[in-house]
Formats: sequence, C-alpha cells, structure tokens
Amino acid sequence: MATKKKQPTKPKANSQLAKPDDKAVFKSISLDLIDDPEQPMRTDMTPASVEELVLSIKQVGIIEPIVVKPSGRRYEVIAGHRRIYACRLAKLPVVPCYIKHASKEETEMLKIHENLYRADISPADEALHFAHLIDKKKMTPTRIAQLISKSQSYVSDRLLILHYPAFLKEAMDNKHISFSVAREFARFTDLDQMKDAVRYARRGGMTQELARKWVQDHKRNTESPQVLEDPYERSDGEVNTVEHSASCVFCREGLRLIDAEVVYMHTKCLREVNAREFATESEPASLEPQTLEDQAE
Repeated sequence: MATKKKQPTKPKANSQLAKPDDKAVFKSISLDLIDDPEQPMRTDMTPASVEELVLSIKQVGIIEPIVVKPSGRRYEVIAGHRRIYACRLAKLPVVPCYIKHASKEETEMLKIHENLYRADISPADEALHFAHLIDKKKMTPTRIAQLISKSQSYVSDRLLILHYPAFLKEAMDNKHISFSVAREFARFTDLDQMKDAVRYARRGGMTQELARKWVQDHKRNTESPQVLEDPYERSDGEVNTVEHSASCVFCREGLRLIDAEVVYMHTKCLREVNAREFATESEPASLEPQTLEDQAE
C-alpha cells in the first residue's frame, strides 16, 4: 500500500524580532577604524558632558567593550557611542570591542536599549530617532514599540513632541519643565493659555497632576465660561468676562494663572484651612489681616 510522502512543515512565521547573534567576537580595534552610528541617537554630547567619563577612561581604560558591526573594512558603533566619543577625547589608540553581525532592526534595537537604559536621554532626541526610523527605515510606531519593549503610546507621545510649539519644546529641552508636564500643556487648545502656563511653571515649578488639572479646568471654562461676580463694562458697551483656572485658597475668589503664586502646604494643613473657612464663613471677617507675627503668637 502506497503511503503519502510526508511534506516538511514550514516553520511558523515569527513576528517578534530575531535574537541578535550571540557569537560576538571580541577584538581590540584601532580607534581610527571605528565610525559613529549612521544615525546617532544622542544630539547633546559635549566635552563637558563626558568629562568624568574621559577621566575614568584615562585612569582605568574602557571597562565594558563597545559593540560594533563590520562596515566594509571599517566598523560602525552599535552600542557605546558616548564611550567612543569619550575615547577620542582621551586619545585612546585602541578600543576593546564586541563585533556583531547585526541586521538593521537588531542594530536599532541594541542602539535604543543602550541609550534608554544606560543613561538619560532626552524625550526630544527619542522623538527625532523614532521619526528617523519611520521615515528612513520604514518602521511603524507599533514595530518601534516592540523593538524597545515599550507601549505604543510611549512612542506616540514622543513623536508628538515634533509638533510642539517652539516655546513649549524649548522649556522642556532646557529642563524648565518636565516632559510629563509638557505633555499635559500640549493639550491646551489656546496658545496664549499655554504660554501663560509655561511662564508660570518656569517661575514657580509644576507637577504633572497640577498641569493636568489646569488643562481640564481650562477646557471646562471654555465650554461654559465663568464670569466674575462684578463684571466690568468696556467703553464699547460689551462686558468683559474672565475665565478662571483655579480658586484662591485664602479668599476663594477666581484666580488667573498669571496672577498665581506657588504655596507649599501639607495636605493636612490645607484640610484644616478649609475646615476653618467653612466653620467661620458666617462670621464677619476682620478688616485687617493678621501679620505673620500675629499668627505665630
């Protein structure tokens, strides 16, 4: 009886990135033969930023080898761009390296992981690199998220930085506000309101939670504007309205962001202030506020 010849089964397609070749070759390579990454992820390296690393290399050399891949008769850095930069400043003749034969995707995976998990890298630099992968390497945001083991929203949030107004991006790049605060401020629909918020945050500091509340309050007030109890009339007969983003904790009146000041209080102290205000709201207020000396007594 004839039997059917068993056909070899095709391997299932694996959507995940193949693991890089673990058979890396260790070799000391002349620094003159090593090139920077084709698309470096860092844009903010200066001699001052690697001063301590240069001193360490001069004293003890490179503790962890650079990861490179062959590029013709030369080598391209995959992981260790900052260390190579410091090696050049330290005038090191040869550098210990691991040579890997990595694909384009493996190269990007190693490069991104090197920067994300070894040292701080700015969200703006991440955004530029992700945009490069999309435009030049034809990767999707989903694929990038898989490569770096992050959520798709992580990648999308950083790509949005490329569309931030210049003043918002500048405040974030100069570390006047954090990325989490800038991300909240970017949701303002009014640029003037956004500028006021950034100006206030530069002056008094800002948390992500407070930034989110400001944006939420602004959107609520835009939908149904609040008016001061005593609106004032302009010469043309129209009534000016003032939109508030918060209430003053002392007098309870509406407060514009630009007129606000930062006051640090314990949560329990704020609750006590609120409780006292509620308990005495029916009593006539003193015409003369207490001085700090009176309060201390």
